[in-house]
Amino acid sequence: MNDHKRYTVRYRDASSQRIESCYYADDAFEARVLAMEEVPYIRDHPHAIDLIRCETPQSGVMAA
Repeated sequence: MNDHKRYTVRYRDASSQRIESCYYADDAFEARVLAMEEVPYIRDHPHAIDLIRCETPQSGVMAA
């Protein structure tokens, strides 16, 4: 695997249920594109995405 980071993409479906999926991508925009390619509902309703979060800790950052 190369230097991709893990991103969680969260969206609300037609019944307002929150659904999360994880993607490995270079940045949040690429994670969004991957989600749109994989999930037909997101492709048809891109504004349903309400969160894109990087799950990979940044190098050099220490946890408290």
